[in-house]
Amino acid sequence: MMKQLFLLLNLILILNCGPSKGEFGWATTFDQDKNILEKEISFITDFKMTRKNLVFSPSDTIHYIYTFDRNPGGSTEFVITLEKESLGFVEIDLKKKFVEPDSTSLRDHFSDLAPGKYRIQIVFDTQVLDNIEFEILAREGYSLKEENSDIQDEIIRYSK
Repeated sequence: MMKQLFLLLNLILILNCGPSKGEFGWATTFDQDKNILEKEISFITDFKMTRKNLVFSPSDTIHYIYTFDRNPGGSTEFVITLEKESLGFVEIDLKKKFVEPDSTSLRDHFSDLAPGKYRIQIVFDTQVLDNIEFEILAREGYSLKEENSDIQDEIIRYSK
């Protein structure tokens, strides 16, 4: 009986250790006309939580937030990789981040991305916890797609 209880407790600890999956949120801003100080002091708080229809303009600054289902702890280090598709995905950016102390989230942004398909991966202890793909359309394709579409994507609409 004691061995079974001990095994059950170990199983529960193993399953509850480490961070859980979460959700991605997105916001865009147009920062090309802002100076360095304006870029640094701006703080985005309104994100659209979604995994679908992630298409951005090359002139957008893309802000993302990754909110965990449960708090992984403030001292847990994560690696965020940004990869671009080019005969497979190739890593173009790598950042080490900690969960924000006042939330259960990781937050960052990307700007000046060339047109193409990208993937963000959230990595903990060499294991990919989650990933998501998005696309940057060329300026011409971005405008045409938006003009011909009857359904306006909120991210695209608010990025103008």
